[in-house]
Amino acid sequence: MSHGPETVERWGVWEGLFPGPSEPNASNEPTEASAARPDFAVDFERDGTRISVPGFFDGDGRYLVRFSPPETGAWTYRSRSSSDDLDGHEGAFTAAPPGPGNHGPVGVAGTFHFAHADGTRYRPVGATVYNWVHQAPELYERTLDAIAEAGFTKLRFLVFPQGGGHVEYVPPTFPFARTADGGWDVDRPDLEFFRAIDRSVADLLERGIQADVILFHPYDRGEYGLDGLSPEEDARYLDYVIARLSAYRNVWWSLANEYDQLERPDERWDDVFRQIVRIDPHERLRSIHNWIQLYDYNKPWVTHASIQNGWAVAEPGRAVLYRDAYRKPIVLDEIKYEGDTVERWGNLSAQELVHRFWLATVGGTYATHGESFLTAEGTLHIVVGGAFRGESPARLAFLRRILEEVDGAGLDPIDKWDDTTSTVGIPRRLYLQYLGRDAPASWAFSLPQGVLGERVELGDRYAVDVIDTWNLTVTRHPQVFTIDDVQRNSAHAPGEVQLPEGQAIALRVSLVD
Repeated sequence: MSHGPETVERWGVWEGLFPGPSEPNASNEPTEASAARPDFAVDFERDGTRISVPGFFDGDGRYLVRFSPPETGAWTYRSRSSSDDLDGHEGAFTAAPPGPGNHGPVGVAGTFHFAHADGTRYRPVGATVYNWVHQAPELYERTLDAIAEAGFTKLRFLVFPQGGGHVEYVPPTFPFARTADGGWDVDRPDLEFFRAIDRSVADLLERGIQADVILFHPYDRGEYGLDGLSPEEDARYLDYVIARLSAYRNVWWSLANEYDQLERPDERWDDVFRQIVRIDPHERLRSIHNWIQLYDYNKPWVTHASIQNGWAVAEPGRAVLYRDAYRKPIVLDEIKYEGDTVERWGNLSAQELVHRFWLATVGGTYATHGESFLTAEGTLHIVVGGAFRGESPARLAFLRRILEEVDGAGLDPIDKWDDTTSTVGIPRRLYLQYLGRDAPASWAFSLPQGVLGERVELGDRYAVDVIDTWNLTVTRHPQVFTIDDVQRNSAHAPGEVQLPEGQAIALRVSLVD
């Protein structure tokens, strides 16, 4: 009997269907089988490598397993279960080479950056729409189109629906069935709800967008009670959602948004991280987002830091400090939003938000967009989505294109000890210098010298591109500059570049072979 497709591409999703009992044995004991934690897994093998993948119940006696093969070639599988119906099923399939656009999952590269599994560089210029999945279909589709058309490469969204302020639409489904006392029975997941989550991840994948899946959040505001699950209920929910989603190569796990608002001890979040490490066979990226209190991102189960801090990119020289503290990629997933709300986190001008993205860039970090214009219904784009109203998305797509032209792991600070020029790059080869929102009339050629890596040498020749970060232009200066003065902390060449004074300008300085 064939349980799934005979061929799937490398890093694709092989989905196997295994018929079994019409209902798992529901129990309040987390060690026993339930719909959220079925006693069912499948072992996949290839050339001595074995990967055990948990299965999940999908209704009407259907048990599914989703596996993303990390290598091409012939794979075999065998199921394991205490249920005779589910135990001992065997089969095989072939993992073919990846198709166009399939570069594999994103992982950490060069300590502070990201790349796909095939080595293709990945630059996270992301967006945020928390309650996107839980909107009416027409709005869901409009949001998906808007994110893709704007060129964002990652989207942060919630699994559990948001309640309280700025929420006007109550979704038709919720993650679990209700108990007799009005609580939630996490052993009875609502299949329609979770199939919608599946679809959202798959829809983003189809458009080449990473799905930053937020597993918990504090925005229930007493509406639904989903923020009050016990640690045991958390564990059963995680078993289920990770079994459903892990095989999609675009998934990132964000344990929570503003985790410290939930007022749970860090030890409880540590346990969640440990569980994900234990049960996620595909080892997707993992982080957690703060409100006031920073989580300890040095812990080994954290792959990258997801940080809220607008102050970090209000001035140059701040964001880089997080790199020194954590030695991991830094994604400033909330730096305040472009919008018109009265709250201080939601009323940046487009010029200010774009400026902050560039300060994040020259700090060797990454940032995430959000839009908080009030709608006629009293809600916000970061809650429900839809078409963008602001002026920043086009400028951030321009920044992403600049970043994607970098031939290397990413941009790192050149002289973080005493750099007043906000310069990042790849030593000797490439420099990106941000002059801020109010450029001078001219720039005399000068490059900082870092203490590590290759240093500029006498006779090196450089081309200079003037980048107008607001008007979206890149202009090559006609002169090629030849280094004639190399000092301990700087290198110089005769000549200067005339600039559009008062504009938001960056300079790209490239070694000429």
